[in-house]
Amino acid sequence: MTWVIIIVLFICLLLGFLFFSLIVVEVDTRIAKAEVRWKGIGTVKIWYEDDWWLSMKVPFYRKTLRFTDIKKGSKKTKDSSGKRGNKWPKIMRMLKKTTRVIKTFKLIEWQLAIDTGDYCTNAQLYSMNFVTRKFGHLDINFRGENFLVLKVNNRPWKILYAFLR
Repeated sequence: MTWVIIIVLFICLLLGFLFFSLIVVEVDTRIAKAEVRWKGIGTVKIWYEDDWWLSMKVPFYRKTLRFTDIKKGSKKTKDSSGKRGNKWPKIMRMLKKTTRVIKTFKLIEWQLAIDTGDYCTNAQLYSMNFVTRKFGHLDINFRGENFLVLKVNNRPWKILYAFLR
């Protein structure tokens, strides 16, 4: 009986750790890198270095491979026979769920540099550099720099709650 209690307690602690651990998403287009870290669980990283690379790291396992080495499976054709109903309500429901999930993410850091290539448009947008809430994060420039640096975090229980709500 005590072993059952210990096993159930261990499983509850493990699920609690999984639900309350932090997920960090980082995107940096200056160096063509995107990374998802689940604290204590693992990391998935995509970057470009003469070719697109994918790296997965979890405890006791590490794998790095090129996207060109990943073989595509055969696509199955969808049978067109069946009910053709209105898909608009399903699309709207998924859109609402997606926006609820996106709203759960907490923005940690962001920086956006924009050069439209047109001097008149850049001049019209240049005043956005001095808006107080965006000062230091938004850079409308005439130097040809276009990049995005983004860092957000979330917890799995928030994502699950927003999706199931």
